[in-house]
Amino acid sequence: MLDADVEVDRREFTVRVALQVASGERLALFGPSGAGKTTLLEVIAGLVAPRRGRIELGSRVLTSTAPPVRAVPPWRRRVGLLRQNPGLFPHLSVRDNLCYAPSASPSGQELSSLASVLGIESLLAAMPARLSGGQAHRVALGRLLLAHCDTLLLDEPYTGLDASLRRTLTDLVGSLVMDRSIPAILVTHELGDAQAFADRLAVLDRGELLQVGAPDEVVLRPASRRVAELVGYLGFVPHGDTVAGVHPERVMAGAFGDRGLVLTGMVTARRPAGAGWEADLAIGAAAITCRLPDTPPASGGELIVTALDPPCFTADGSAIGNAPAQEGAGRPQQVRRLSKRAGRRATPTRTGNNNRSVRPSRQSRRA
Repeated sequence: MLDADVEVDRREFTVRVALQVASGERLALFGPSGAGKTTLLEVIAGLVAPRRGRIELGSRVLTSTAPPVRAVPPWRRRVGLLRQNPGLFPHLSVRDNLCYAPSASPSGQELSSLASVLGIESLLAAMPARLSGGQAHRVALGRLLLAHCDTLLLDEPYTGLDASLRRTLTDLVGSLVMDRSIPAILVTHELGDAQAFADRLAVLDRGELLQVGAPDEVVLRPASRRVAELVGYLGFVPHGDTVAGVHPERVMAGAFGDRGLVLTGMVTARRPAGAGWEADLAIGAAAITCRLPDTPPASGGELIVTALDPPCFTADGSAIGNAPAQEGAGRPQQVRRLSKRAGRRATPTRTGNNNRSVRPSRQSRRA
């Protein structure tokens, strides 16, 4: 298990994170650029010293700022860090790059097996300059695994690769992490990559963990309006004394009041989006974006949509639950226009914030 509780001062803010990642578990650290994600990985890897903190990996203490003070150097931590740049040695062949770790044998069965799993068995004699981006990342991953690291830290390693290759590598890393029963953390600002990789999703913003939970629940039940904004909610419409968050992928055309909040708006723009369409709607002073399977009306036309079970937030951004279904709202004459501000107030319910393995920082416990 990886157990980290650290505080690191940055110029704009302080990164305060306390988290645990079990053996064989995959945690995705998701957030905007500059949120402190890479800083956290660098602290775990021993590349950045925390102002306060303790990091344990298995039975070993890697960092402790409290007596007895301990700071294991990066090369003795057995922590594998894979960045966007694979960092292959250009003067070494693929085989020699893989075997750079002292524990790896150039002719061993482990190298052959891992090369086969990674799909690079035919590239062992090649030089890095002859590799594609995806091949270079596979070699870099193999080098970390042959070093028998006790944890794997992935710092946006697949940025710049095409979506299909990113998904293939993500699936490959996930299966290897489970097979080796080591904790792994992926840093990304792409929600799709985070959800494809993770057993749990942690949302980090300006150095603070805002929510941790199952990858689907964090999106469907954001703990705050800020989390909702980060995970893709592009519109917030008044609903009684609250505002309801509308996610583009949680909208369907038509009035289905038993499934969510029925909205009527004017189309301000439409555009193809993959196999379907994306439309922008003006609803009073609010605006939402929705993705639909069929062509929406042209700009200026009216469109009725249902926001499926949208989360609701108070004026201070706290989540209070989800908008209740509208009884009998499936008939056109009962479609409720938001300008009338009709609708019952959402009943407070438990949010989807699952913090079973996330502890408050020591500073918070002392407060």
